[in-house]
Amino acid sequence: MELLNQCFTPMDARTIASIPICTRNQDDFWAWHPEKRGLFSVRSAYFMLVQRRDQCEAALQSIPGRSDHKAVMEEWKSLWRVKVPSKISIFLWRLARHSLPCGDVLHRRNMAQSNACFFCGSIDSYKHSLIECTMARCIWALENEQMVEAICGVTEMEAKAWLATIFKILPQADSVRVGVVLWAIWYARRKAIHENEFQSPLSTHKFVENFIADLDQEKPRAVPTTCI
Repeated sequence: MELLNQCFTPMDARTIASIPICTRNQDDFWAWHPEKRGLFSVRSAYFMLVQRRDQCEAALQSIPGRSDHKAVMEEWKSLWRVKVPSKISIFLWRLARHSLPCGDVLHRRNMAQSNACFFCGSIDSYKHSLIECTMARCIWALENEQMVEAICGVTEMEAKAWLATIFKILPQADSVRVGVVLWAIWYARRKAIHENEFQSPLSTHKFVENFIADLDQEKPRAVPTTCI
């Protein structure tokens, strides 16, 4: 205790002294505490940093309930559970991170002179581009009405919470379709803005139909068993 008091503050010394001594006869070894096995991994380090960042952001912004790391991780898991190709998963991840180059994002980063939508002139955002814009609404009008009503009924402003809520209330098949439609709408917008290639809502809808049909064909089918 004398050495502890010399090297540490009284509070730290008491905390160190309260650590129980191991009763097993084995040598000490280095262990990575975020992992149960004590082995370091880049994955565990990433999740630890994300957890600390979310806690700091929640504390600074005074967002109620957002400091709950389990709730935040559950939102991310709901995104990764949607069985779509990796390119769409990456698109959804970028959407959840508010990193898609919508008008408001580009304007905030001083990469655009205004935050107006290229198509209708309204204030652009991720939700405007993918749901509210006239171009997007024409595409959603060709989808199942109940599914669209469920999506429009979600009022979350944060993209990650918005997606997590949608994927929570919809069955897996509808969640996959929503992910594909969002991705297809974004792709059509970028083609129109950057390549001056405009496609009709019906063309985008047919693309979604064919894409999902290909996904269904790629699903592993159960092999029937026979008794011999």
